[in-house]
Amino acid sequence: MTKINATKGEFVNLINGLFQVQDLKGKKFGLAVSKNIAKLKEELQHLEDLGKPSEEFMKLAMKVNELTKNNSEDSREEINKLEKENETLVKERREQMEKVNKVMQDKISIKLVTISEDILPDDISAKQINNIEKIIL
Repeated sequence: MTKINATKGEFVNLINGLFQVQDLKGKKFGLAVSKNIAKLKEELQHLEDLGKPSEEFMKLAMKVNELTKNNSEDSREEINKLEKENETLVKERREQMEKVNKVMQDKISIKLVTISEDILPDDISAKQINNIEKIIL
């Protein structure tokens, strides 16, 4: 294991990259990916909790999504009306997301399993490599 220093946002990008390669074949590679996903989930759980929208906001978002499907001028007006009627709720959500974005800039250290080039699967793409390069030696 190697201590990796990065922002929380960079670690979120790394876990997303690990999810993208988790179906690639290779025992050693798969073990490293799996262990790192578990460790990152544990270390970043607070971000998920911090960014979780309220039930009220989720109900509003579902209404807006339904209206968005119509993609008409009337639906745009209806969305604006809903946002105005729920101005406090929308403002609280924006403030919540600003807080999450600020926390994503915090630097932390996490011990992760590094992946040597020789255990990378043959069918891994350059894009996939770029997404996990922080842990490739």
